Amino acid sequence: MTAIDRAYITYRSAFSRLALSFNCRLFHYKSAITAKIFLKPKLTKIGLILLSQWVVVSPVHAVLTATSNHFIIGNAPQVVPLSSADKQGFTVNGVFYSEAIGNIKASEVKEFDSNLTLNDFKVATYTSTNLDKVENYSDIDGDSADPKLPFKVETTYYWWYDNNGVRIIGDDKKKAIGCGSGFSMPLKLIVKTNVKAHSAYGIPDESEQITLTKTYQIASKSELCYAKPNSTIVHPEYQWIGTDLRTDAYYFNRPEYANRHPLVGGGYTQDYVPNYGFKAQPTISSNTFPTTGFPGAKFQLVMTGAQNDYRYQVINNPGGGVSIDQNGVVKLNSKPSGNVTVRATLKRDNSVIHDYQFNPTSIWGIPQNFRGAFNAVQQHCGGLQNMMSRAQLTNSPRYEGQGAELGGDKLTLSNSYTRAIGGSILGEWGWTTKSSYPDSDWQEYYAPPDFTTRYWTSDSSVVEGVQLPYVVHNHDGFTSTFVTEAPWLGYAICKG
Repeated sequence: MTAIDRAYITYRSAFSRLALSFNCRLFHYKSAITAKIFLKPKLTKIGLILLSQWVVVSPVHAVLTATSNHFIIGNAPQVVPLSSADKQGFTVNGVFYSEAIGNIKASEVKEFDSNLTLNDFKVATYTSTNLDKVENYSDIDGDSADPKLPFKVETTYYWWYDNNGVRIIGDDKKKAIGCGSGFSMPLKLIVKTNVKAHSAYGIPDESEQITLTKTYQIASKSELCYAKPNSTIVHPEYQWIGTDLRTDAYYFNRPEYANRHPLVGGGYTQDYVPNYGFKAQPTISSNTFPTTGFPGAKFQLVMTGAQNDYRYQVINNPGGGVSIDQNGVVKLNSKPSGNVTVRATLKRDNSVIHDYQFNPTSIWGIPQNFRGAFNAVQQHCGGLQNMMSRAQLTNSPRYEGQGAELGGDKLTLSNSYTRAIGGSILGEWGWTTKSSYPDSDWQEYYAPPDFTTRYWTSDSSVVEGVQLPYVVHNHDGFTSTFVTEAPWLGYAICKG
């Protein structure tokens, strides 16, 4: 072996060790098969530097190209939302609503039937089929979407809020959204779904999460629903009465006593709706409530949604004795001289107007803070002709005489008014006491022996030569005869 050969071997060995060391530190060399690993593919070609211009490197030892596994991290894919949130929606009565379809707009209030509850609005589950791999996917590195799972869609959530920002939860979602719901309109239905994009390969292959949010404005159709006597507001526990003929006991608000009994009265007609009052458009009566009145009588116009969604005013007020507040409570301060008209105007749309007309002058009573024997009350009212009859005060059937069918020993059987439009003050105004109508002079109910709700009427019965005037109880409409000089005495109510 020549000196030149020995030098070549020495230099080749040194170079091989150097090149191998360099390769091991940087590349962890892999074969052409195993080196094809893609993250965000960025090939780094390392050219070898010849240590000596006269050294000839064999192809076996040359490192031509290597792929580094000290990977350079690329960019995550992205969800491009565009109008994807518009596909979030809900179903009502078999009809799907969404802005994407075009039958509802986020910028406008959509009205629905007043009898629907919030539970009738079925919010749809948002799925990946609502997203398009072309329109809603982006990757600046050029990676395509994962063909099997281009988008990861999480659970769809939704919340209801009223127009005051109060969240509606629990049993309130079971209430009809319309008449008397108390929901400030429009309601806000907020629907949210979290979404991520997935690329076919690369790291990272998942985008940051974005939230698709859609808010719809929903309201009930505007209506003036009921005229609600103040007694129903203050004493909802005393709306109607029923009598058990077997025991003579009477009960309040029991469904089995909803219908009027021909002998003892009680119950209510189809014009009265428990907890709401009289229908603004009555079923039976040709008149609207009230047809009777007294100073200090009050009732509320019950609207769809919240009472303060409307502005109220009296637009026809003959005699000037009627007022209305901004909760829609109408107050009779004095007897009108004709038809009264009050108006409710929807604040969010002044073109929506509801007028309500009534005439409370058919029977007008004036309760007095005067208590005495029958003759004293008669004198206080200015004569028998100025006292009120049983029929004017109560529609209990006792005044019609049916009580006599029960026999003489049952003449004092319990009886009560029937809630109805027209015919009597108590039948219309209900539990008519001072607490129900604080601006009136009606007496408050107290159980015996402090009983104070007995009022003399102009009607009397003569039994064995003894005059027995009829009295009426203002809290429940009970009527019966009473001795003229009874130690418990009675109060006066005079005609107005």
